[in-house]
Amino acid sequence: MRDIKYIVIFLLFAFVAKSQSDTSLVSRSSPKTLKRLGKSAMAQNDPSSAITFYEAYLKKNSRDAKVMDQLAKAYLQIRDYDRAQHMFLNAYETNVEKAPTALYYHAQMQKSNGLYDSAKVNFQKFKKEYKGDEKGLKKQATKEIVFCDSVQKIVNTEKKVVISHLDSTINKVNTEGAPVNVDDNTLVFTSLRTDKKEYIIEDDTAKTVKRKLYVAKRENNEWKFGGEYGGNLNDVDFNNGNACFSPDRKRLYFTRCKLNIKEQMICAIYVSEKNGDDWSEPVKLPKNVNNPKFTSTMPAVTTDPAKGNDVIYFVSNNKEGRGGLDIWYTIYDSKNKIYKTPKNAGNKINTAQNEITPFFDNETRTLYYSSDGLGGLGGYDVFKANGDGKKWMNTENIGQPVNTGADDIFYTISTNREEGFFVSNRKGGNSLKNSTCCDDIYTYKHTEYIKINLVGSVSEMIDPNMAIPQATVEIYLVDKKTKEKFLVKIVQSDKNGDFKTTVEAGQDYSIVVKKNDFLGTSADVTTRGIVTSQDITKNVLLAKKPKEPIRIPNIQYEFDKSNILEGSKIAIDTTVLALMEANPEVIVEIQSHTDSKGSDKYNEKLSQQRAESVVSYLISKGISAERLKAKGYGESKPIAQNENGDGSDNPEGRAQNRRTDFKIIGVLDVEVINAATGVDD
Repeated sequence: MRDIKYIVIFLLFAFVAKSQSDTSLVSRSSPKTLKRLGKSAMAQNDPSSAITFYEAYLKKNSRDAKVMDQLAKAYLQIRDYDRAQHMFLNAYETNVEKAPTALYYHAQMQKSNGLYDSAKVNFQKFKKEYKGDEKGLKKQATKEIVFCDSVQKIVNTEKKVVISHLDSTINKVNTEGAPVNVDDNTLVFTSLRTDKKEYIIEDDTAKTVKRKLYVAKRENNEWKFGGEYGGNLNDVDFNNGNACFSPDRKRLYFTRCKLNIKEQMICAIYVSEKNGDDWSEPVKLPKNVNNPKFTSTMPAVTTDPAKGNDVIYFVSNNKEGRGGLDIWYTIYDSKNKIYKTPKNAGNKINTAQNEITPFFDNETRTLYYSSDGLGGLGGYDVFKANGDGKKWMNTENIGQPVNTGADDIFYTISTNREEGFFVSNRKGGNSLKNSTCCDDIYTYKHTEYIKINLVGSVSEMIDPNMAIPQATVEIYLVDKKTKEKFLVKIVQSDKNGDFKTTVEAGQDYSIVVKKNDFLGTSADVTTRGIVTSQDITKNVLLAKKPKEPIRIPNIQYEFDKSNILEGSKIAIDTTVLALMEANPEVIVEIQSHTDSKGSDKYNEKLSQQRAESVVSYLISKGISAERLKAKGYGESKPIAQNENGDGSDNPEGRAQNRRTDFKIIGVLDVEVINAATGVDD
């Protein structure tokens, strides 16, 4: 049944159904011939013709449950949820042995039509009754039962958002898709541009109309059609679409799709460079990205904040994926001018079902995409996950009103961030064959958009009036559950030491500030609980890198032992640990000292063990062992007198000598730093 879900992809990007069934052929054909023609049409990805043949057949043979099941699947392929729901139920009730999976898909259609309680009952019934062997269907039914229970929570996530349907100069009766902003008032999208109510258009030369990239302009707050986009981007021999822009708007990635020799629609990703007001001749990405055996489509591009390289997310049915369509990514190594071997975005993003239409918000390091395998209101729902490639936070359904029981896809955020676009086949759009057949472009706008700026200054600790220009400010998003950190962006302080950037409401952040010859430092920032637009101020003081050891205050051990007392761990966390996290290049020596009680040999051994205890603790907190050295000095380096001048004991002096210091003794190579911090080479 996976092929039925693929039809959504073909409708969006490549598929042109051949609804050319001849009515005279239908009227003069026998039931056996009609059944054969219906089966053939389905095999050729022509559900509209299959519907014509199967409907005619069932008028003559109304008890054939297997054909009912096939007809229901054809209805599903053209996304006629009402008729599919009804016909799957007919097939199940007529002869469940001939249509063993019909009840499952009947329940799926109930979900798409908003009948969640009934869908749950039928998923439970299917799970109990089904004896077939279709891979994973019982397991998926178990998930769907949980999904039905979670619907109320998703419904309650409805945001203060206004949804608008773009007018008929943009949305035609066929499919529109892939809306993306060039700027606040320019929109690029994909369309099969016709008002004729058929899936295939033939002219005198019998050439099929192709999908192209088009542009719309906003005038007086109204979006209006503006013609083809990009000149040389649209190739008449291909279906063209799915444009996306690099954050600096200097590169455009898009797809071209064409039938291969096996009559399979294969899409490939191209890139074009900005050349004045025009785009350069598109270049097809190499075979490690565009494997000719599989489709590569729906690119979404972001920039690696550490190195500035393009990171291109895309959709592929590569057999190495988790099943169905998965989201993958490749990194363009600008230094060596190569695209790295693509990697799967992982099991926090991809399921055994289908994940499509990625969009990466470079400002918040958030991947938006649509999935039919993560549960939701029905069909494809839009989800989001913070992270970047190798690491992701938990995926979240963005809720209503964007998500419905229909397919909701191609979610994007506009350049002004208060609004954006998405595509849906929900009821109310321009319909062709049925009320939910075809994808239209919608716009959304936050009625109470919360804009939060993180502002601050960087100056010297010894003289706060002395600004530090060109300091590096790294912004990390912190996972609320695991406390794992994800690099969001890097900004620089200006000539006055000031910096400013936007952050997202409802999140925890950590900022790390660095500058050559200074010790880096970190600070926590939270936007949780903020419900109005505002600035958050975080001023930072940097200290010069010290040449002398720095004492870790208030560190204590068990008497005559090397074990660190629990309360002393706070002192380590706020001093040496914080410094090493903020300065991933430094190598530190942990120095432990004793007073003069006991023998020199004993004190040296005890102090070495205590230094090693601190090193072990730091390693347990994630600091690499190669950045740490333990050294016990015993009583050899006192900083105060152990005894007074008259030979009496000096408790205060002994207490000062029983200390643990740390000293910066070197820096790591760049390659070692990158490996430790997870930065790609």
